[in-house]
Amino acid sequence: MGRGGSRGYADCRVASLFVQLVVVPLLFYGGVKLSLLFAVLPEVVVMLWLPNGLLLAALFHYGLRRYAYFAGLIVVAEVAADYPTFSVIEAALFGAINLLEVTLAYLLLRRWRFNPRFAVPSDLAKFLIGGPFVGAFVAACLAAAVYRYIRGTETTYLELLRVWWFSDGTGLLIVTALVLSIWPPAGGNGDERIALRWFDGVAAAIALVAVGLFLLPAGGASRGIQVPPVTLLPFVIYAAARLTPRWATMVTAAFAAVVLFATKNGQRPFGDVPVGETVLQAQQLVAIMTVTALGLASLLSQLRANTRDLEVRVQDRTAQLREANDQLRTMAVTDALTGVLNRRALVDVMRREIARDQRHRHGLSVLMFDIDNFKAVNDRYGHAAGDHVLRHVAMVTTQVIRDTDTLARYGGEEFVVVAPETDEAQAWRLAERIRDALQSSDIAVDHHTLRVTASVGVAIVREDDREPDHILDRVDAALYAAKAAGRNRVVADTSLPHAVP
Repeated sequence: MGRGGSRGYADCRVASLFVQLVVVPLLFYGGVKLSLLFAVLPEVVVMLWLPNGLLLAALFHYGLRRYAYFAGLIVVAEVAADYPTFSVIEAALFGAINLLEVTLAYLLLRRWRFNPRFAVPSDLAKFLIGGPFVGAFVAACLAAAVYRYIRGTETTYLELLRVWWFSDGTGLLIVTALVLSIWPPAGGNGDERIALRWFDGVAAAIALVAVGLFLLPAGGASRGIQVPPVTLLPFVIYAAARLTPRWATMVTAAFAAVVLFATKNGQRPFGDVPVGETVLQAQQLVAIMTVTALGLASLLSQLRANTRDLEVRVQDRTAQLREANDQLRTMAVTDALTGVLNRRALVDVMRREIARDQRHRHGLSVLMFDIDNFKAVNDRYGHAAGDHVLRHVAMVTTQVIRDTDTLARYGGEEFVVVAPETDEAQAWRLAERIRDALQSSDIAVDHHTLRVTASVGVAIVREDDREPDHILDRVDAALYAAKAAGRNRVVADTSLPHAVP
């Protein structure tokens, strides 16, 4: 590793240490202070315990590295934030219980291979069991016992346990998901980015208006009509359906803050019920909103990911099929040995060129040539050598003809050239160039050098020619006339005046 790389690694390590051992404890301290603001019972048990969610999210970032230092700083932060509401001993015990809660939840979730990004609904189920149900319940059992033993409160142990459990569980559910969405661990796939459309902003505005009209008025009533806070649930569901899990957690956190603020300030959004019942209903409502939003957002996120994956696979498959179809089309019109067009493709080309010539009358010539004494090559050197000769003939002819001309293998050792905009004299000269190029080129076969010649027939398309077969019959007759005249020569169609070489 170079000096620059070493310095960068050291800087990253210092930054990581600073966040883990300074920033997180300070934020934990702030979370404790903020949570205590929501205390409504005489026993100072809060409705929503925020800081443990931050600790659990931090563990997903740093694991158990430097855990002893981290734990010690968290206990110190707890004592500093709780004093003078709780004694130093109480605060230290609560700090240790909080660490136990998040550590137990973290170990369970790691064992269950929980994805901190809530990529699929099963991740939410794992988180609910490991965090709010197991981790928070164990911590609530211990914390309620400590509180009742030290304070000797008249509130029953089960009542303390219930409120403490719901407070910690709901806090884990909201804050951990929120922090992980904003500060995701390294690795894995991030949330897809969905642009907020204008009607998403309108929906958010409607939700805020609904909060102001229906939730904050005392007694949960608006204009004499009792409207429970659960009325806000459809807005949360809409946000979860439209947005990513990251935005869904932010929306639910905002709604939770509104519900708890109203409860804390005596607005009694659940009607004229005891304070303890109000706290319980607020916790239940926040939990229901969060689970619903996260579950729906995770499900839709998974569906979107599956859809994208399916689209990619369909695109790949379509490209493969297109490539295969192109290959099949090429194979259908190409001679496999020489790479030029086959007889079927030749007929199609001739039909098109005949129709074009009938419209414009610029001249159309067809040449057919045959390799002389080709059977002797196969008999003496074998069919592999014959195939090599055929490929050589196709290559040389392709180099001689124009780009506008078409070369095709008609069958065996016979080839056809279709030459648009070519009269008889031009066709004759083209045939001579092909014949001369073939007899002048060397072919290496089994340590031997061969030279081949070709006999060429030439035909000009007439006004009454409509089908390729008519022309091919005439040019074939000219080819056989060339062979009968001694081979290695050009003969024109006898139905027209011959061009002079």
